[in-house]
Amino acid sequence: MSADPPVISQEEQEQMLQTIEMFEVITQANPHDCQSLEILKDAFQRVGKMPDMLRVARQLADTYLHLGQCSSAMQEYEGILQHQPDNAEVMAALGEVQERLTQSGHTFPGANGLRANGTEANGAKPISLDFQTATAALDPAHLMTTSATLRLDGSGMRVPVLAPDIEVKLQDDGNEPLSRFLIQHRIVSEEIVSSALERVQKKNKELKPNSLGISLIDEICRRGSLNMDSLLSSVLDRSKFAYIPLEYYDVDRTIVRMLPESLTLGRLIVPFDILSRTVMIATANPFDGLGKQAVQQLLDYNVQWHLASPAAIARVLQETYRIGA
Repeated sequence: MSADPPVISQEEQEQMLQTIEMFEVITQANPHDCQSLEILKDAFQRVGKMPDMLRVARQLADTYLHLGQCSSAMQEYEGILQHQPDNAEVMAALGEVQERLTQSGHTFPGANGLRANGTEANGAKPISLDFQTATAALDPAHLMTTSATLRLDGSGMRVPVLAPDIEVKLQDDGNEPLSRFLIQHRIVSEEIVSSALERVQKKNKELKPNSLGISLIDEICRRGSLNMDSLLSSVLDRSKFAYIPLEYYDVDRTIVRMLPESLTLGRLIVPFDILSRTVMIATANPFDGLGKQAVQQLLDYNVQWHLASPAAIARVLQETYRIGA
């Protein structure tokens, strides 16, 4: 943790305050959402609210410890002690973490024991699992890191990595894995899901330029006369994916345009905020693995994914590209 908050413009400060307000609500609803706590902590630091930053850092450290991620918890406790070296509670918690790491075979260099061996990826937070390949072990509480050299397997991409006119085949949109998820968890009947999937795939194949893709979740709600909020809640309960109420977010159009229209309009993927080295992205389909990989190629940021309602994503895209409903 840096001792001095970075100097930011008035506009950036207003955006940070909006981010803080939004993620305070998110972390109150889900106090174990480490991803959102990280963002909230960084936002407080950037606007110079150090007591709040330390409060959230303590909550984050305790959460990591509760989840058994001891090396991450230790990092947070150590950061707090840099600002509050006499905090007895934090020193005691740090001692508990070090004891757990020692019992599990970790060793500490030097007498102060400020770092343990075996931290994830040289001290980096663990990378989240991809929904399309690991639906049985979902853990979206962490950042999905990006790589400028990442290349997609198979024939999903038709252009070289990082080409500005990157295109993604719509038939590989992740709707089939989403369909299986909804059926296997008995969220929606197979009959409704199958008919909705057939129509969505047909319409998206015929999608014209500068047109919004059709969301499978949206189509399922229409065909089954289902409540969107209830359906999203069921997906979130079973997947533990992060959620963003994008309809209440004031999105900067320049951030949305960081990605090409084939991803934003075609796949309903919307970058909606940037905080430090992390870009936050809303998606209408958390199982769109190919779309996620394409985003990782194009953005030199850590990427944090959130599920949002298709209607909220559509509104942002319509305002950004000035297209009709």
